[in-house]
Amino acid sequence: MDQQLPLSSASAYTTSPSLGSGDTACNECKRRKGRCDRVLPECGPCARNKRHCLYERNAKTPLTRKHLTAVEERLRIAEGRCREWEGRARVAEGKLGEYVGLPWAPQTAEHDSRDYRLEEPPSNADDFSWDEQSAASDSEHRQSLGVDDAEESNVTDGMASLSVEDRGTGYLGVASGAAMLRLLLPDAQHRRHLRTRSSVPRADPIVPQEDGWVPTSLFAERNIGNIDLDGAINSYFRCFHVAYPVVHEPTFRAQYAQVIPRPNGRTWNALAYMVGAVGLFTTSKGPSSQDVDLFEAAKSNISIGSLESGNITLVQVLALMSNYLQKRNKPNSGYNYLGLALHVAMGLGLHKEFNGWQIAPLAMEIRRRVWWTLFDFFSGATVTFGRPLSWPSHGIEVALPLNIDDRDLTHASATLPPAKAGLTTHSGVSVQARFHLATNDIYAKVIALDFPSAQELLKLDDERLEPWKAQWYNDSIEVPERLILSRNLTAWRCSNFRIIMYRPFLIKHVFRLRNGVQSTTLDTATQSAIDRCLNEAAWSTASIHDFWMTKERHIMSAWYCLYFIFQASLIPVIMLRNDPMSERSVQWRQQIKAVLQVTESMRSINPASKDCHTVILRLCGDYLLQSQDGLGAIPADLLQPVEESPQTQLSSVYSMMWPNANTADFDTLITDDSWMEFITDFPTETPLVPDAQFTDAG
Repeated sequence: MDQQLPLSSASAYTTSPSLGSGDTACNECKRRKGRCDRVLPECGPCARNKRHCLYERNAKTPLTRKHLTAVEERLRIAEGRCREWEGRARVAEGKLGEYVGLPWAPQTAEHDSRDYRLEEPPSNADDFSWDEQSAASDSEHRQSLGVDDAEESNVTDGMASLSVEDRGTGYLGVASGAAMLRLLLPDAQHRRHLRTRSSVPRADPIVPQEDGWVPTSLFAERNIGNIDLDGAINSYFRCFHVAYPVVHEPTFRAQYAQVIPRPNGRTWNALAYMVGAVGLFTTSKGPSSQDVDLFEAAKSNISIGSLESGNITLVQVLALMSNYLQKRNKPNSGYNYLGLALHVAMGLGLHKEFNGWQIAPLAMEIRRRVWWTLFDFFSGATVTFGRPLSWPSHGIEVALPLNIDDRDLTHASATLPPAKAGLTTHSGVSVQARFHLATNDIYAKVIALDFPSAQELLKLDDERLEPWKAQWYNDSIEVPERLILSRNLTAWRCSNFRIIMYRPFLIKHVFRLRNGVQSTTLDTATQSAIDRCLNEAAWSTASIHDFWMTKERHIMSAWYCLYFIFQASLIPVIMLRNDPMSERSVQWRQQIKAVLQVTESMRSINPASKDCHTVILRLCGDYLLQSQDGLGAIPADLLQPVEESPQTQLSSVYSMMWPNANTADFDTLITDDSWMEFITDFPTETPLVPDAQFTDAG
């Protein structure tokens, strides 16, 4: 029986897409015995006479050579496609079997010659960048250009299951649904039906001339034209960059001079202003406000909508903003910017590298520098604030930056150069990253409620810190003048970390002594911990004092010198207040006086030093006095321990760590509740039994 062919399926009736007529006349022309032109989907006579035109499909196919040839060709194509998809299915099963460790994974020649992965690098120059801004506006813009949304649908879905293309989707790892879809659709030509929406080119907005060489809406309001932006950028690369090379200098300078295009629109403008703001602030010899103007200009070029796109420029902007705000005494604001930078970086896949990735060596190296500089910022801020470490501890598969100069690796380089033996601009970020990799686990133990024992900390110190220090801080390495500050920062950071590790044992011991709990001996581990804490405080104080009195002075050196020397001063201050008769009291007084000399001399550069100076004098100024002639002994009434309770003194420790912070901010800046409980857990009458009690207390 004949079957009626619906109009919607008329095209399927033909054996070739090029045919435009049916094999037989339509039903109406047959009934009327008229001449039918057999045009599909409606013949000419029916169209002219407004009749319902229907064609019938014959139940029997014509036994002609032409028809059989067409059928054979269609069968050949279908069989070829079946074999192709069957091969892909076997490869997918084999790869899946390898991934989950199944013993039945089939192995084929095709599997051996082709590399299918659940995780793969991007295949274009856009890297893992994405832009999800203003989807509604994009749709309207596309419609105005006559682009059909149905033909170019956007499948960058929130379930991360359909985004098989690498362009504009961000990094999607092995746990995403897209990873399995990439496995089943390994070739790009078979993904066309899932391809993401093509970006519609937009004309760059016309920038008024009054918005400056680097456009900003605040150009007139903030008097940006009166700021030497070129000089500020030069200052950035002279000072801050050698410690934290988050920006590639040759590329940035070429973009700034517009020798090459400036990427990412307003985000790049924000980066230029942040480079200038950090450069002005860190190299200033005294209080400055122009860096604040540049920071506001940078903020005017980004918004909450900027987070709907992702590129390395945005990561650099957010990272510099976080570090700038911390140094501008807005630590919590900087901490928030830092978290944003981390998440954008992971969305760009900066934490991953891939075998066989066809990426320019310089581009790869820039990704490494951005990631590990961000890591240094994050780890340093975590210790500074005493907060839990929220940096990802698993899935980080990216090499450390190479120890090379910028001239060793350029855009024309085809391969990565060998690392240099001496110090370069990029030594600091790698050395500090290795330090944090060695110590972050120790830090997690130090801030835990179950405080580690002295034996455990000493073991970790010897196994992790000592090898790192022996490798990177031997005296035979020649340090160029421009790298001296960067070199010292990591050394001071290491010393400060050891003070944090061991100070609970020292403070607990001195509080026991002042409460009349006498002990002639301590267990070896506890005594070693106390000695290391005292020695590191003395070394830091002497090193920072010598540096400050002999090297270039500016805001950046003043900020770090004040922070680390103030942390070190906690130790002699507490010791002198509670044990002024100790045989080491003379050394403690010398250390405190050295700290006071530094804080006094940097008042014109860093106003916070005045508050630090005042706090130290308030806490132990009387213990620094001598007889009226300056030659005799210290009066006896000044050789008694301070009458304040340990709890009151610990509260003072907070104000010493952050003297310019409000009382309400202490719980967010320093959260050392674990070691405070450890320190104040001591008997008031029972004598100390060193080996048992200290070991059990941890």
